[in-house]
Amino acid sequence: MQSPEELPLEDSAQARQVVAEACFSPPADAPALGRVGVESEFFPIRAGSDWRGTYRLRLPLVETVLASVDAPFGRFTVEPGGQVEHSTAVHPTASGAVVELERGASTLARAFYECGTVLAATGLDVWHDPSTVPQQLTAPRYVAMADYFVKRGHHGQVMMRHTCSLQVNLDLGPPGVAEERWLVANLAAPVITATFACSHRGDASSSRALAWMGLDPTRTGVPRLLVAGTMDADPVTQLWDFALHADVLLIRTPEGGAVAGTPGWRFCDWLRDGHPQHGKPSAADLVYHLSTLFPEIRARGFLEFRGVDAVPSRWRAVPVTLLAGMLYDDRARSEVVGVLERHQRHLPALLRRAATVGVADPELCALAVETWSLALAGAYRLPKGYFRSNDLFRTGAFLDWFTLRGRCPADELRERLEVGTRAALVWATEPVEEMSPR
Repeated sequence: MQSPEELPLEDSAQARQVVAEACFSPPADAPALGRVGVESEFFPIRAGSDWRGTYRLRLPLVETVLASVDAPFGRFTVEPGGQVEHSTAVHPTASGAVVELERGASTLARAFYECGTVLAATGLDVWHDPSTVPQQLTAPRYVAMADYFVKRGHHGQVMMRHTCSLQVNLDLGPPGVAEERWLVANLAAPVITATFACSHRGDASSSRALAWMGLDPTRTGVPRLLVAGTMDADPVTQLWDFALHADVLLIRTPEGGAVAGTPGWRFCDWLRDGHPQHGKPSAADLVYHLSTLFPEIRARGFLEFRGVDAVPSRWRAVPVTLLAGMLYDDRARSEVVGVLERHQRHLPALLRRAATVGVADPELCALAVETWSLALAGAYRLPKGYFRSNDLFRTGAFLDWFTLRGRCPADELRERLEVGTRAALVWATEPVEEMSPR
């Protein structure tokens, strides 16, 4: 007998309920001051003694190193191109999440250094061509994803094998608060991308963001109903509409496999017409479909901020501090909405400018300065101990050094690349304490 989750969905109303439960169900008793989780990614790069002749470490060696790591915190995993990811536990304070973030990065850096490999933290692997880094995860999901994305162009292989990010996860909060947090998070998406761009290639500040934009516009970006500012479209309606009109990336098969979807065939088409071999989708199929959507802000019962490029360790606490200050301080959240809501209908264009020009764009620079000034003030108003004092100071220094000057980390990366690839790799490499010569 099939479980209720495996029975075919009856209509779009039932699909909406599935989306509501999976994505946006703020508990009535949720505390206003939320928790923090972070996911940081790195490129493991084998470098010679002179930092030349580099190549990306392949999966067997990556897995061997990870198996040797004995760390009672977080979770270490591997991405399709062999990138290494550290996912922290969920912490009641930003300070706890950042401490674990640092401990995890230090542990990983030491383990890889002992086998002659460095960890580089940038949004894009600027040292190697994507063609030199094969897809290394062969689970059905990843094979089907690669098959689907290749039908849409070259951006899929770049995204899967050649990018790294720093994802910040924050709580929805109680009803009423959750809706405003969802709105301000999406309104801030271009500012986030522009501020933390760290994947310079060609003329782009964030080539990682451009890869996501070109990947599949039906499953990335900002929900169209939010952009339109439709008054009767609450977050669940926005997410439901986004999911229905996104193309089906893959269909899971009964034996545990996966079949790539076809660009142009949307979930609403599957729901209405079924599939010749696989019939109509179930609630479980819709939940899985939701896991293949990659908007700027992904609602998963919490808010996942996806717009931050991986950045070197010295700046890693900054996006955590600013995003938590913006979302968790009531005054800051309301003030940021007031600053950004007039740009709501222009979010897609602003996102592209953010990825291409970054905060060198005068309008985006002005928005970033105002937004982050309010967010940092909000962070200072949160209870003592929620942030480390050094992280608050470091965040102010970042804004002074980069944002107020119309610069982002990608500008420093570009300057190092102009000196040489070695200089850029040294700049991006995760530090290892008490390093001794090999």
